[in-house]
Amino acid sequence: MTEIELEKIGSDALSKVQATIPEWIEVFSLCADETRIKLLIAMHAAPGSSVSQLAEATGLSPNTVTQALATLHRAQVVQVERDGKYRRWQLVHPGIHQLLHQLQAPHSVLHPEH
Repeated sequence: MTEIELEKIGSDALSKVQATIPEWIEVFSLCADETRIKLLIAMHAAPGSSVSQLAEATGLSPNTVTQALATLHRAQVVQVERDGKYRRWQLVHPGIHQLLHQLQAPHSVLHPEH
């Protein structure tokens, strides 16, 4: 294969995904934080967890969990639903969900294999 052919293949590949690069940069920056990735892994396995459940699962303080969830919520990575006195959190970003699968984040009975 010639140098020109290799350059064209690389250029074509980049042009096919160019529009998604900013989103993936944001995804990677959100996941680059240890607190947030721990929360995402916990939510992946146990969707619908409360702040106190996520804090217990990750070994983080409830305040730290709340701040990290606020960041993820602003980025539209997680959503929250009221359930009586609790707020239940779950991962909704398909790209991060896919990335967690690549990281081999485990499933549970609450989020079975798929």
